[in-house]
Amino acid sequence: MPEPDRTPCTGTTADTPADTTAGTAASGGRYAIVERVEVLRSADFSQLADRSALVVGCGALGSAVAAHLVRGGVGTVRVIDRDIVEVRNLTHQILYTEQDAATRRFKAEAAAAHLLGVNADCRVEGVVADFTPSNALRLASGTDLLVDGADNLETKLLLNDVAVATGTPLVYGGCAGTEGSVLAVVPGVTHCLRCLWPTPSESASRMTCETRGVLPSTVATVAALQATEALKLLLGLDATALSGLLRIDVWHAVLRRVPLSPFGTGSQACPTCGDRDFGYLRGEYGTEARQLCGDDTVLLCAPAVAPDLERLRQRYGANPSLRSSPECVRVDIDGCRIVAFASGRTLIHGAGGVNRAKALYTRYVTG
Repeated sequence: MPEPDRTPCTGTTADTPADTTAGTAASGGRYAIVERVEVLRSADFSQLADRSALVVGCGALGSAVAAHLVRGGVGTVRVIDRDIVEVRNLTHQILYTEQDAATRRFKAEAAAAHLLGVNADCRVEGVVADFTPSNALRLASGTDLLVDGADNLETKLLLNDVAVATGTPLVYGGCAGTEGSVLAVVPGVTHCLRCLWPTPSESASRMTCETRGVLPSTVATVAALQATEALKLLLGLDATALSGLLRIDVWHAVLRRVPLSPFGTGSQACPTCGDRDFGYLRGEYGTEARQLCGDDTVLLCAPAVAPDLERLRQRYGANPSLRSSPECVRVDIDGCRIVAFASGRTLIHGAGGVNRAKALYTRYVTG
């Protein structure tokens, strides 16, 4: 039997002399291991120190991509999240610890602290906020790249609006179960999300980790591909280097590129990059939230899609607290009481504020 190939991933073999022409790569700098990669030999890796990225959502995908960006030397990384760390997050959200969960630390704050411990030369900004039409442009201002780590379709499409409206590249990612998808969007050059999905279906908004679960390896694979597309964009590589729409099935070890028609051809009309209609950025499809006076209660209203009460009845049928009528469903879950109405309004009691209420709404009502 022939001897297997044991060429090491670092160093050199006896027959292959070390490359002494790679500048900083050969000198053993902090990022030398990356700079040695053949496809990056012509890139100016040092420019990453002057680049900035905004990561919206610091859960499973967002925390993993942010870690790659910081470790890779991106100069400024801003992470935005509205939620807190819970024990249930620790299986698939790599930045957090049991101590973070025990103290119910905000994800954005915990992520920023852990990332600074990885690379002190990188400026990391942790912003505890809900990414909404009212603050999206301000939070995205001055960044070279948008990264989608959101856990809901509404925020993903808002990010798409911001990207196209401002001409800022976006790296979309989504995953649930054993499957995921990735797409790099360069406004005016490549397809945007609504080129592919002009009118997202209601069922698409429910294909989440909350309904289908997720393998940690699914998250890791999708995040790695997102980080790779982000690196290409931050290094200023030509759009031809991008991979297009990728579909991943980690269980069956399948990765495929989805064929797309050439951008800007054919009869397909995109409401966002074609018609410049930024409905998500205008707030026409967003979930409005406000805290009611004198009580720990948040009122949420989603004008585009009312809660599916029958689905909620089925989903929480085994919960002894479930109360139902033709006009509303009430259930106690995660230390809170959720009351969803057929009118499109939802009350969440005991959430401790608007940010957590919106996270619970995404998890238990629309998720």
